[in-house]
Amino acid sequence: MLLWILFALLAAAVVMVLSSPLLREKAAVLVPAEADTAVYREQLDEIAADLERGLIAPAEAASARAEVARRLLKAAADTEGSAAKPASASTVARGASAAVFAIPVLAISLYLATGSPGLPDRPLASREAPPGESAPIAQLIAKVETRLREAPDDGRGWDVIAPVYLRLGRAADAAHAFSQSIRLNGESPARLVGFAEATLVAGNGVVSEEVRKAAERIRAVAPERIEPVVWLALGKEQDGNFAGAAEDYRSLLARPPADDDKGWRKPVEQRLAEVEARLSGQPAPQASSDGSGSPASSGTPAAVPSSGPPRADVAAVEQMAPADQAKFIQGMVARLAARLKEDGKDLEGWQKLVRAYQVMGRKDEAIAALAEAKKSFAGDKTAETTLDEFARSIGLGS
Repeated sequence: MLLWILFALLAAAVVMVLSSPLLREKAAVLVPAEADTAVYREQLDEIAADLERGLIAPAEAASARAEVARRLLKAAADTEGSAAKPASASTVARGASAAVFAIPVLAISLYLATGSPGLPDRPLASREAPPGESAPIAQLIAKVETRLREAPDDGRGWDVIAPVYLRLGRAADAAHAFSQSIRLNGESPARLVGFAEATLVAGNGVVSEEVRKAAERIRAVAPERIEPVVWLALGKEQDGNFAGAAEDYRSLLARPPADDDKGWRKPVEQRLAEVEARLSGQPAPQASSDGSGSPASSGTPAAVPSSGPPRADVAAVEQMAPADQAKFIQGMVARLAARLKEDGKDLEGWQKLVRAYQVMGRKDEAIAALAEAKKSFAGDKTAETTLDEFARSIGLGS
């Protein structure tokens, strides 16, 4: 309310300044009769001058003087009756004073009648972006997420947000969103590829059963796609089937060069050379680098990910005796488990630990680790969903 009082006082001050000439008590008031008297006197002087110069006859001059004199006497009488008096100025001042107070009162009354003075203020963060301007991507994602929480069966919403998650590096969220989109909207090559790629990235390059099934479906509906062949070959590598992986890579490289429009051929050649080296018992060739020391893999379908630990570590472990290899691997798993006890918010770390226990045949410990992971992410629906899907992909799900 104080703000509106200040606005009213400000409006009154402005009106006061603008009407200040009218508020002066001694200001002269214009009387038309005084102007007429001055004009008639000048006319009498002009008649006399014309008579002296002989421009008019004496009779005409006398007649003109009589008429002007009559008008002059009437104007003089009017001037005496309507002279400027203090009372007249006071009347004007009172009118101006009334306007000073009436204008802001009328303006505020009009606003109270037609405006919305009771509308609460809105925080800046909750206001819509002006037309023509793009809202921040995080704000748009938050809106879609809110919509999907209210309507989880909105297939279009899942279809829109899934690739956004993937581009932002939120692989687990992207995999869940793609799976929901497939459930509600049906399978399509784009959705299957997105789901498989997101699941592959979320699993640190491990070709799970879900990725294999999606790859097989893609090959059935879109046999021209490169991605499913690469993923299935990587899965064979991870299973130790290097001959089958080499065959898949060769089938890709046998395709016409015109298909090489995504930069996939060179990374596939590198994978084939590494697999052939393993088959022949030779040291694996080093992949070309992009200048940062990492294998060149950009531009490939889902990038061709590494199938395991760094090559230098693999080579070192391969040189160990079987007992030493087992001891080394157990040490790595133990260190990972110890780290997750201190910091349980590493979703990918839990997946690695559960998978390691499963591969080592320690199923009870894998189940216990999975339960501990769910406990660490209690209340996080996205993480819980990811863990459930991961558990099913490795045979631990219900």
